[in-house]
Amino acid sequence: MSDPLYSPDGKYMWTGNEWIPAPPTSSQNLNMQDSVIGGDVIHNKTVINNDVDAVTTAVISALERLGMVNKDETSAEIEEVIEEPISNTDENRLEVGTRVLVNWKNYGTYFPGKISAVQENDMFTIHFDDGDVEFSVPVERIAVQPDSEAMIDYVDQISAEEQELIESFAVFDEGNTGTIHARKLFQILTEMGDPLDTKEAEELFVEMGISLDSELNYKDLAKIMVQPFAPKPEVVMTDAKIVDGRLNGFGYGHPKLGDARINTTEIIKVSYDNKATARVETRNTVYVVGPTGWETRPADHPFNEPDFATGQQVMVEWGEQWWDAIIREIKGQSYHIHYIGFDSSWDEWVDDSRIRKR
Repeated sequence: MSDPLYSPDGKYMWTGNEWIPAPPTSSQNLNMQDSVIGGDVIHNKTVINNDVDAVTTAVISALERLGMVNKDETSAEIEEVIEEPISNTDENRLEVGTRVLVNWKNYGTYFPGKISAVQENDMFTIHFDDGDVEFSVPVERIAVQPDSEAMIDYVDQISAEEQELIESFAVFDEGNTGTIHARKLFQILTEMGDPLDTKEAEELFVEMGISLDSELNYKDLAKIMVQPFAPKPEVVMTDAKIVDGRLNGFGYGHPKLGDARINTTEIIKVSYDNKATARVETRNTVYVVGPTGWETRPADHPFNEPDFATGQQVMVEWGEQWWDAIIREIKGQSYHIHYIGFDSSWDEWVDDSRIRKR
């Protein structure tokens, strides 16, 4: 058999069909026959290949141990708006169709849904708003949804953040299966966000007993990553364009996705500073796009506006209000204007922060 072909940096190996992470070469002496990279039996005599639920559970457990997710840590803000877990008494009966918030799989984050079935021993089947279903949920993990503005904001925010993460993972799901390859997870862990060392990631996969040919449910992965009510981070984006009310582009330093191509949730607002740098705000994130960071500039981008001209009618800010005016003279970025309807004693020079097109 010929020697394997490695990439120039030694990190990847050609299988004949695709590049995969190269096996460890450390003092552990893990080789292709011993390691999970080769998909063979490892130290616990079990490799998880095809069971998506088992793979996902193993990944969540490993990420929790790494401190990348925080089980049972509900933010103080949500504790204020979620009522205490309830007792299923005659006075407070949970029934089919009741709107609830449920601590999903006991990982500490409450997601909205409704009761679809009542089981024995105060157990319930929950249909979550995102389409997931969880069976045999005990009553102590269920809270009612109070009809308050704070709760509405919570439900809206957590749903939007979950959807944004799902759509980001879906970029890697070319077959629209709802899963991603463990090999792609390996790449994400070692290249995106706060990356793991390749050796550390390899040891993690060995510990989890996961073959790189297995798949995991990225919707579950998104659920454990949401952090409702966190301050909005700022992410620099390039190759940006707005499509159907959402921002598409390549983001740098996203707190969860690292450096990755991103399709955001619906844009709340777009603003520009005097250097034409855009701040595009979504429900969870503020994306910063520089003047040259656009693949396709928005219609209202300042660079799409022609320069002002002498004799042009404009709006000028004075006294915190905008007034009709005409440009009489231009010197660089300064404009000598005459307010329409006022005598020339009101004429003045203004800079570009006080002038705009009608």
